[in-house]
Amino acid sequence: MKYFKTVILVYFLVSLFSNTDSAFATSVQGQLKVTIDNVLEILRNPDFQGDEKKEQRRETLSETIRQKFSFAKMSQLSLGRHWKKRSKQEKKDFIRMFGQLLEETYISKLESYTDEKVVFVKEFVRNKKAQVDTKVITESIEIPINYRMYKTKSGRWMVYDLVIERVSLVGNYRLEFDQILQKNSYEKLIEDLKKKLDK
Repeated sequence: MKYFKTVILVYFLVSLFSNTDSAFATSVQGQLKVTIDNVLEILRNPDFQGDEKKEQRRETLSETIRQKFSFAKMSQLSLGRHWKKRSKQEKKDFIRMFGQLLEETYISKLESYTDEKVVFVKEFVRNKKAQVDTKVITESIEIPINYRMYKTKSGRWMVYDLVIERVSLVGNYRLEFDQILQKNSYEKLIEDLKKKLDK
């Protein structure tokens, strides 16, 4: 499971924060590309480079990521059937912790990004849901990565899941969390998340 999540994470970061081919960009793809370009600009900006700028750089990256990724939706889907059992405060706390875990893990990898190329292949839009299919092209392989997005009331498209080589990131976390909650309490899951954040 740990190996699988490491592979998922690496593929995710390469796809999200690398150079893109915008020839086929549409409204959905275009909104996603804006986030990618903003992140690249932060990483390439000399004002944010170096260990002494680490905190400022990560805060800026975090703000940019949260503009396009719905950690609230990802948290709800990752808990699956266990979400409804949680109180409003528990849901709020889980979104904060899970979002923080994703951010810290992703940003730490993000800071060593490479210049692999991302090509937009196609997109499917149906009502308020969309999927943008991409390919990450490296020197030796091509990796298919699909972004699942939903349209908010304001018209913005937000990412709620990633499908990497036919495997859902949210689905993977949902399986892990469900296995924990079948054997242990919700408090045990929160305790495990806190330990990961403290590392």
